[in-house]
Amino acid sequence: MNIALILSGGVGSRMGLEKPKQYHELGGRPVLVRTMEQFQFCEKINGIVVVAASIWANQIWYWKELYGLTKLMKIAEPGSNRQQSILSGLLAAEGFMNHEQGNVVVQDAARPLTTTALIGQLLDGLREAPCVMPVLPMTDTVYKSYDGQWAAGLLERSTLFAGQAPEAFWYGAYLKLYKDTPAEKLNAMSGSSQLPQSIGWKVKLIPGERENIKLTEPIDWMLCETILRERDSKI
Repeated sequence: MNIALILSGGVGSRMGLEKPKQYHELGGRPVLVRTMEQFQFCEKINGIVVVAASIWANQIWYWKELYGLTKLMKIAEPGSNRQQSILSGLLAAEGFMNHEQGNVVVQDAARPLTTTALIGQLLDGLREAPCVMPVLPMTDTVYKSYDGQWAAGLLERSTLFAGQAPEAFWYGAYLKLYKDTPAEKLNAMSGSSQLPQSIGWKVKLIPGERENIKLTEPIDWMLCETILRERDSKI
């Protein structure tokens, strides 16, 4: 069984909106709905777990019916940070996941343009490794700085990659890792793949997608709307 774990507990403060960005409409539908739709449409995904504050639960269940998101199985409470929210979502899926089999794809609610093709490629990559991450090569010259004001050296661009979400994992092993890791160490991590990589898991890299934008700044919103209009015009 393959499930999607969508992290929707963020407040989106950098967007300057009155409510979290993932609950605003983008091209006529809420951002979270657009993000869930990509997993709904992906044949390789069997179920969806959303990690969201309880005040949004009724709204999300309503969207499930309104937009036909039949794969939505559970809504879990977010933790105090990203890592605790991942753990909450993994635990919420225990009731319908086989610990020895199955995979989980961890996604940000604010990435509404991820394609079903990329999701499928992530799951295919799990045949070779317990962790798969989409990345983009660096196209700009990259400098190191310790204070953000003075350059301290030039980094080798060919060895650097920008990580994206979603990321895919063997569910049982990933859940055990999160359960067994002390909270202090877990809370010091940031990305979804950082913890497994830090203890020696092989992390397979696959090509990401330039259009797989995360809504962070207002300009991202405009770019997403432009891309959606282009995609809709081709349907």
